[in-house]
Order: sequence, then structure tokens, then C-alpha cells
Amino acid sequence: MGRSHAWGDELRPAELSRSTLKDSTEALIRRALLSGAMRPGEIYSANALAARLGVSNSPAREAMMSLANKGLLELVRNRGFRVVELTDSDKQEVYDLRRLIEVEAVRRVAAAGVTAEQAAQLRALTERTVEAADADGLLEYLEADQRFHVTLVDMLGNSRWTAIVENLRDQSRINGSYRLQERGLVRSSAAEHRGIAEAVVAGDPELAAQRMVRHLDYARP
Repeated sequence: MGRSHAWGDELRPAELSRSTLKDSTEALIRRALLSGAMRPGEIYSANALAARLGVSNSPAREAMMSLANKGLLELVRNRGFRVVELTDSDKQEVYDLRRLIEVEAVRRVAAAGVTAEQAAQLRALTERTVEAADADGLLEYLEADQRFHVTLVDMLGNSRWTAIVENLRDQSRINGSYRLQERGLVRSSAAEHRGIAEAVVAGDPELAAQRMVRHLDYARP
């Protein structure tokens, strides 16, 4: 399972008109951050990045500013943007917050109960993560993993809670910081989603919380 550090076609928009240019560009840059194509310590100008992605300067800069506000990039005055490199202390802070917020979200979803439609959605997303892990595509797995977790939290019906979890997860994953691939944990991480989903569907909040705590262990600094 290899991690690409190149700007391949997979990081380019198939059709930017499907959404706003800014949002589409932000999604592309985020994928580059997750894949490791953009590396800590290097300065990226909005103009150069816009040319590489085939968009104008304005949406590229807006997208980079948005990612800077989310803690994924940092502004370097008069030069551009740099990928944030998390210290061990930063990683611990993110992990601690995820333990508090994400675990409690799963506990509440399980306690409230899910509909048959939501149960089917969780199971489908679970199997998608397993398929992505088996296909040896790390970036595809990370995206499927994100959809599973964000969808689960979103079942609380609290958009702010969802946004916080989504942002914390991205902060912990930029530049391959999970090291799932190197540690041989991609497939086992994907398989754990089944246990979490089934505990939620069964309406067992404590079991769901316990399984989520165990699942988050791979993100422990």
C-alpha cells in the first residue's frame, strides 16, 4: 500500500462547476494535505497552487485562508501558506478533545436510537471503509473513514458538534500523521467500524462508547 506524494490527477477537479470554486478548491487542497502531497516546512503561494490546480488566484487564496482558519495551514506573511506541523503537545490536545467530544457523541446517538434508514446508512458506510482498506488506497480509506465518523456524529442533529469533530479529525490526519499504513492498522481500523455501528444500532450507549474509545487508540500520540 503506497502513499503518493505527487500531485496526480486524483487531486484535480473533474468538474469544478459542481460546487463553488472555493469549496471545490478547498476540497482538493485538503486531499493534498491528507495524502502528504503538501508537506510541512514548504511554503505554498496561492498563485502557484492556483496554477497547479487550474483555477484562478482568488478561489485558491480563499480556500487556503479557510484551511488556515481550521488549523490545517498557517499564513506566512508576504510568502504564502505553510502546512501546520503538529507538535506532540498539539497531537495530545487534539486526541484529548476527540476522546471527550466524539465518544460522547456516539454514546448519545446510541442512547437516542437510530432509525432503520440510519442503521442501513451506517452499515453501508462501514462496508465502504472495509472495501477501501482492502483496495489498498489510503487516501480513499481516509475519506471513507471520515464519512463514517462524521455521519455518525451528525445523527445527533447538532451541526456545530459535527463541524468540531470534523475539524479535529482533519487536524489529526494532515500529512499522514496517523501513520496507519506504516503501523499496518488500516484494515483493523476499518473492521472496528462494524462493532461501533452495531453497538449504535443495538441502542447500547456504553458499548458504543467503549468501542469508540478503543478505536481512537490509533490516534493516541
